[in-house]
Amino acid sequence: MASIEQVIRERMCSGCGACQFAAPDLFRMEENADGYLQANKISDAEEPAELRRICPFSGERLSETVIAERQWPDLPVNSQIGRHARSIVCHATDEKLRMAGGSGGLVTWIALELLRRGLVDGVLHVQPVSTHASTPAGRLFNYSVSTSAEEVRAGSKSRYYSVTLADVLTEIRSRPGRFAVIGVPCFITAARLLVEEGQIERDRVPYMIGLVCGHMKSRYFADYLAWQKGVTPGTLDGFDFRQKLLDRPASNYGFRLHTPDRDEVYPMKSVRGRDWGEGLFKLPACEYCDDVLAECADAAIGDAWLPGYVADPRGTNVAVIRHPDIVAIIAEEQGRSLHVEDVSVEAVIRSQRSGLRHRREGLAHRLARRAAEGLWIPEKRVSPALAKGRLRRRIYDLRLKIANESNAMFADAVKAGDLNVFEKRMDPILRDLRHATQGGYIKIMLRKGLQHYRRLRHRLGR
Repeated sequence: MASIEQVIRERMCSGCGACQFAAPDLFRMEENADGYLQANKISDAEEPAELRRICPFSGERLSETVIAERQWPDLPVNSQIGRHARSIVCHATDEKLRMAGGSGGLVTWIALELLRRGLVDGVLHVQPVSTHASTPAGRLFNYSVSTSAEEVRAGSKSRYYSVTLADVLTEIRSRPGRFAVIGVPCFITAARLLVEEGQIERDRVPYMIGLVCGHMKSRYFADYLAWQKGVTPGTLDGFDFRQKLLDRPASNYGFRLHTPDRDEVYPMKSVRGRDWGEGLFKLPACEYCDDVLAECADAAIGDAWLPGYVADPRGTNVAVIRHPDIVAIIAEEQGRSLHVEDVSVEAVIRSQRSGLRHRREGLAHRLARRAAEGLWIPEKRVSPALAKGRLRRRIYDLRLKIANESNAMFADAVKAGDLNVFEKRMDPILRDLRHATQGGYIKIMLRKGLQHYRRLRHRLGR
């Protein structure tokens, strides 16, 4: 079984900070040269075996399946989305709240309702540095504790940026109250493991809200987008990754950059790096995660990338609800402060099909590649198996190469003061990936067209 030190050596630390929280004299979260936070061992003392049970990438911890079964033993389970009490698409009816969110405003809406009803005293979520004075210098975002509706609203929207729970969990250890935790799947898993191991009292964090996750980004993602618009790395003082553009579908959003001299919005289509499937600036750990729908969270919330919803530029959420309190709150507010439509589990799966495929078939393929090279294999809920077909294998191999190399290549460009250093080194890899994915798509469409033609000829022949 892997120690936390081995997880770090194998570049499979996602920066959750559970180890620092549990053993601050042994581990500290620090930003590495690749632009993301990871644990570093700061003492020669031996690592206690129990620490391995709180790391979401350690093979000794409980799996998401086991944690979810303990949390909601009576709920039905699906192999793709986990336990589920209700699956919905929805959006806040308050237009200001909806427009302030990354999608339909559901994450902020739930946090506000929990706070308004006195079910929690505060919310742990990611805030811009301007709203959290204790954030370390040079960082754009960090976790903080919000105790008012105004503070909660200031934390709306997605932050594609490396952060950690370590400091904020330490902060609430010394202050009374109950808190809701909002985070990506591996962070929610880490928080559950801390509860399971008695590091956090269960009633201190009664609600955990998960964000449907494609992957996490290093801080270089914001710098890359801004640099293409003439803003050199290190000069940003704010960034909005999800600026809604009301003249186009929700999927065609923009970004907003802030410097002391500029406050401008640009469509994502105007820059390179907009294709999430490329995996630029992805944390390497994300290539070895099998949780898309935050299976340990009381509610898992994402974008409703579905026909009939994506056309609305104001945004719509898809969600899997598990906690009975949240189920009841949504039922009570349905048609009032929240517009809700029930959807099937299959619809939820369709909305995240690409991510699920990459974390199931793609993960099995990556594990098989590691096994063939004699490398350590993290214990996951899929077994190592190469993807079927040369095209799929090539796509997964190229994505892994991009995840492993793009951050370091960008760091080289920053040192050189020349964005072209990054572009010249990454362009061949990205071009190969586009040829593989688009070529595969064209072949599929041609095959479907041929099948349709044959069926039509058969019918006409009758």
